[in-house]
Amino acid sequence: MMDRAFSNTRRGRSPLRFPALPFSALCVLGWSLLWAGNAGAQVLTLQEIETKAQRDRSELVERQAGIEKAQAELALAQSRSGPTLGARVEGSLAPGGELIPITNEDNGQEYLVSGAKELGQSNAFLPRGRYAAMFSGKMTLLDFGRTSAGVSAAQAALGAERASLLQAKVELVRGARGAYLSWLDAHQIWHLAQRDAEVARQRTASVRELIAAGARPATDATLSSYDEQLAGLRQSRAQRASLAALRALAASVQSPLPESSEPDLHVLEMGAEPVPGNPPDSGASAKAAGAGGTAAPTQGASAGASAADSALSALELQRQAALSAARAADRGASPTLDVAADLGVQGQDDHFFPAYKAGVSLTFPLWDGGARSAQAAVHRAEARGLDARRQATERHLQAEHAAARERFAAAAEDLRLSMELLATAELVLSQSEEHYRSGSDTLERVLNAQRGLVQARREVLSSQLETARARLELTPIHVTP
Repeated sequence: MMDRAFSNTRRGRSPLRFPALPFSALCVLGWSLLWAGNAGAQVLTLQEIETKAQRDRSELVERQAGIEKAQAELALAQSRSGPTLGARVEGSLAPGGELIPITNEDNGQEYLVSGAKELGQSNAFLPRGRYAAMFSGKMTLLDFGRTSAGVSAAQAALGAERASLLQAKVELVRGARGAYLSWLDAHQIWHLAQRDAEVARQRTASVRELIAAGARPATDATLSSYDEQLAGLRQSRAQRASLAALRALAASVQSPLPESSEPDLHVLEMGAEPVPGNPPDSGASAKAAGAGGTAAPTQGASAGASAADSALSALELQRQAALSAARAADRGASPTLDVAADLGVQGQDDHFFPAYKAGVSLTFPLWDGGARSAQAAVHRAEARGLDARRQATERHLQAEHAAARERFAAAAEDLRLSMELLATAELVLSQSEEHYRSGSDTLERVLNAQRGLVQARREVLSSQLETARARLELTPIHVTP
């Protein structure tokens, strides 16, 4: 459409006669005006960039390791409620303990008893070999909630680690969105500069034809050449800026991107309102967090969450984990009821004896110097700090959400006005060029009109990008767990 506008200008016709178009039509027109992509180039969509931003990122390795650690700690906490089994084989050499047979007068049975010689008697230091092979087992029958409190604390810690990973991914996607829009801005400025340079070259050729025909003074050639050189310089700078923005985007997603890539201009289609989103709500975040980290999405699914939702959910889960750890510390003072058993054989010299033992024990912690209560106080203080941070974050994000909606409305209005400005600028340029051909106007007036048209196009692009930024701020980010 831009090319047709320039063609109409060269023919002396007004390129645009409808400054009162509806706003939706103006939005579509603005997108069309900024379309300058190469048909053979690879279009790099925003969705592809968001996917790359979450894939194989070094920033996420530590978070994933934290999840694995929390999973191991959960398995450890759960294992404390199960039985433990063991086996041992032992042998020793020690003096004394000589086996002496004794007959029981009541039943006539013979027993072996261990006797030792006193110091000074012969063979008092003669060693005797002893050995044993035993199986052992132990299990806690009742710990009055100590194990369950530890499991709940481990589950809460795991949920907090998962929420932290999702929040990190959301922040990476936010950064990638910003880098993508910066690249789109630089790329479109470059293409606009290309078109401006081409128009300047065509104008120089046209001016020289008019000079050769004697219709314009020879001094116009110098002025036209200067304008052409300036447009070429701006094109060169814009090209380098576009390439630098593409490299910055590649660094943001830590993935190489072809230099021939073209942005997806559908991002600039702002005819519709942004995706509806509610301001961040701490109560909703707390319910979404749930017990034991249920806020983490199902494996293999994608989760749609705003940056506000992910931040509040992570803080809420961290607070719950701190409270669970405090409750587990309190439960550390509870008694435990254990059952234990040993089974095996013992031997000395060439004699073997059966060995087994079974018993129940009830243990009462009496005093630990205040360590448990101090640990619980540490966790509760951490939970209060996290709750205060969550409330402050909620207020801040609510203000950001409201500001984003205001920016969207303001940018949409700016876009409408800039489109009207563009239509007027093209009309002014068309009239100036027509007057210049007829000899009733100067080349300076034409160049000033051209600069006004360039500025109008920049204003359209700026308004579209600002609208897109505000809209993306209000659009949920989809991350993979």
